[in-house]
Amino acid sequence: MSAISPWVLMIFAIGSEIAGTSFLKLANGFERPWAWLGVGGGFGIALFLLSVLLEKMDVSVVYAIWSGAAIALIAVVGVVVFHEQMSWTRAAGLLATVIGIVLLQLSTRTA
Repeated sequence: MSAISPWVLMIFAIGSEIAGTSFLKLANGFERPWAWLGVGGGFGIALFLLSVLLEKMDVSVVYAIWSGAAIALIAVVGVVVFHEQMSWTRAAGLLATVIGIVLLQLSTRTA
């Protein structure tokens, strides 16, 4: 996996985490046990990709970007797919998260 850009791996790690979290919502506790396969698969792939990323990037940057982007994107999935409510305060918090992610990414280019 060394030939793949760390940012491509990051995108897949974030996508896998979003999939795992979405399946967790679909599982509805233990009402839909089949969804737990998606939970395990999504989080398992995400953690594997994070372990590869940590060989190439600082842990503070990897974890902050992965978790921050996943939080922001899963909030969007919650609104679009699961019809959750979006308030102004929630939107402001997500905007702050995105700004933080951008600043962290910019710091990796100058460090």
